[in-house]
Amino acid sequence: MTNILVVSGASRPESNVHAAVAAATRFVQGAGATVRQCDLASVRLPIMEWGSDDQSTHPSVLGVRADARWADGFVLVTPEYHGNMSGTLKNWFDYLYLELAGKFAGVISVTGGGGGDMSIIAVKNCFAWCHGFTLPFHAAVRPGDITDGEITAPKVVDRIARIAHDVARYAPVLRAAFDAARAMGRGPEAGVAGMHVGDWENA
Repeated sequence: MTNILVVSGASRPESNVHAAVAAATRFVQGAGATVRQCDLASVRLPIMEWGSDDQSTHPSVLGVRADARWADGFVLVTPEYHGNMSGTLKNWFDYLYLELAGKFAGVISVTGGGGGDMSIIAVKNCFAWCHGFTLPFHAAVRPGDITDGEITAPKVVDRIARIAHDVARYAPVLRAAFDAARAMGRGPEAGVAGMHVGDWENA
């Protein structure tokens, strides 16, 4: 069974973000994957402090790291704030690295009316810097795409469905290939996976 984590990057209950999370979750389940949700408005991660011993044992930090490690792939949903991802989602990224390496993600932006390009690029860049891979297309949800708390715009629904199916489809393939390459050792023939040999043993 493929494990997919759907992450809500809102810092407070936001119906439009939750509509996107609900749609993504429904379609990922329809693709046959096992789904968990990470609602960062509920998790309330502390602001990351590099090297903090207290934070390394904080229950919410341990929880998001465990969920991210469990996942084969991700659907990352962010509101767009000032042309960027939410600070809440960036803070989630700051706690992770090894848990994302060699994995696959799709991205959805929820905007006030724009195209979401800047927030989408920001999320994809963060995931890439963690040595993860992202789907080469994405979705943006605008206020007019939602009716009574549900996404109803056909083109947006179609894009979210495609993201969900592709994440469920490619995440296990990529993770298996990455793990096989890492098993080759640290040499250049292992590619970027060779840079992660012994990650968890040394974490």
